[in-house]
Amino acid sequence: RILFKPDKNGPEYKAVVEAAKRAQRAPLDLLTAAGAIESPYQFHWRRFLFDQFPKGTGFPALAAPAIKEVLPTAGVQAFSIDDSATTEIDDALSVQGLGSGTVIFGVHIAAPGLAITPDSALDKLARERLSTVYMPGWKLTMLPDEVVQAYTLMEGRACPAVSLYVTLDEATLEVRGSETRLEQVPIAANLRHDKLDAVITEASLNGDATADYAFAPELAFAFRLARVLKARREVVRGKPETFNRPDYNFRLLGDGSEPTGVEAVQISTRQRGAPLDLIVSEAMILANSTWGGWLAEHGVPGIYRSQAGLAPGMKVRMGTKPAPHAGMGVPQYAWSTSPLRRYVDLVNQWQIVACARHGRTAALAAPFKPKDAALFSVISGFDAAYTAYNGFQQAIERFWTLRWLQQNEVAELEAGVMKDGLVRAETLPLVFRLPGTESLPRGSRVRARITGIDLLTLELFASLAARLD
Repeated sequence: RILFKPDKNGPEYKAVVEAAKRAQRAPLDLLTAAGAIESPYQFHWRRFLFDQFPKGTGFPALAAPAIKEVLPTAGVQAFSIDDSATTEIDDALSVQGLGSGTVIFGVHIAAPGLAITPDSALDKLARERLSTVYMPGWKLTMLPDEVVQAYTLMEGRACPAVSLYVTLDEATLEVRGSETRLEQVPIAANLRHDKLDAVITEASLNGDATADYAFAPELAFAFRLARVLKARREVVRGKPETFNRPDYNFRLLGDGSEPTGVEAVQISTRQRGAPLDLIVSEAMILANSTWGGWLAEHGVPGIYRSQAGLAPGMKVRMGTKPAPHAGMGVPQYAWSTSPLRRYVDLVNQWQIVACARHGRTAALAAPFKPKDAALFSVISGFDAAYTAYNGFQQAIERFWTLRWLQQNEVAELEAGVMKDGLVRAETLPLVFRLPGTESLPRGSRVRARITGIDLLTLELFASLAARLD
C-alpha cells in the first residue's frame, strides 16, 4: 500500500518521505535499497495485480456446462489461423463451392454462449475479469482453462459454433446474402501463422508460386476476398489503411511458468497486413459488421463500437445502438468474434443466438432488452478494464524491451524524430526522449547513445550521437 496506494496522512507514508529526505534519495530508490521491492519486474507486476486483481488471479473450481440442445453438424471442413501460443481459439473459416460460380464463405465462432448463461457463476466470473490479459510470456485468461478447452475450436473434433455463411458471386465477390446457424463445426486444422508465414506467401496465394500446403484453394479465395473487402472499406474511409510499423513479438526463454523478470528475451518483427493476418482480420470485420446489422434488423440491442469521423480527436466509442465506424469504413461494428477472451463478445453472442433461435420475436427472448441498464454497466466496466489491461501490456512490453537492450549490451540506437524531443527506435517498440532533437524536422533519422536505463520508472536515458540524414 505504501508503494501503490499510500495514505498520505498515515505514519508509514510520512516515515518514507522523511527517510527519503534524510537519505537524499528518491522514495523508490530508498525502498528498493531497503528490500521492499523484490525486483523491477515484480514491482510492475504486483502493482497491476494490486489495482486490477486484489483478490488474486486464481479461479474457483467451476466446470464447463454442457450444451443441452442438439446441434446439427455442418458439412464443412473448417480451419483456424492463430499463432502457436494461442489456446483460446475463437474463430475458424470455411470455403464451399469453389468453381461453381457461387461460393459460401463461412466464419465460425466458438459458442460458449450456448452453454454459459447470464447471471450464472461463470458469467459472473467473466464479467469480473472482462477480458484476457496478455503480456510477454504469460497471460491471465478471462475464463478458466478447463472451460476454455471445452469450447475452443480444437482441430480433430466437431465444435459448437455460431456460424455466419456469406454467399458470394465467385467472379465479382458481390455479397448475395448471409445466414447465421447454430451448429457443430468439424475443425480440420489449427493453422499456426508463425510457422506458415514464410510458406503461405502472397505469390503462392495469387498463383504465381507453388502452393504446397493444406487448404491452398480455400486460402487463395479467402485472400482474394480479403483484399476486395479491404478495398471496399477504404472507399468508405476515404483513404487507404496503412501499416507502416511492424508488430513486435516477444518470446521469453523460460520454462513456461510465470515470468520473474530475469528471463532472456527475444524480440522479432512481423509486418502487419501479412496475407494470413489480412484473411483473418477481414473475415472478422465482415462478421462483426454483418452481425451488428442483423441485431439491429431484429430490434435487439448489442454493444457496438463506432467512430464519427477520421479527424484528429475523433475517438472510438462504445454504445448500444449501431452507428458508422469511420476508421474501419463499415456501417456498424459489434465485437462478436472473440467470446472466449472478451466479455463484450460473449454478451453480443447471447444476443445473436437469440436472433438465430427466435427470428422476429428475438427482442422478446434476448437476455438484454433495449435501454437495459445492465448493458451500459458492461460497457462502462469493460472500457475501464480494457484500458487498464492495454496500458499494463504496453508498460510490461517496454520493460522487456529495456531488458533486451541490457541483455544485448546495446550502446546505440537508430531512431526517427517524432516531436517535442521524442524519437522512435527504428527496430524496437520503443519511444524515448532524446535531448537535442526538439528543433529537428519530424522524420529525421538520428543515432542515440544510451547513457542509462531505469527499469523501475521504465525510462531510457540517451544523448544525441549523430544525425544520419
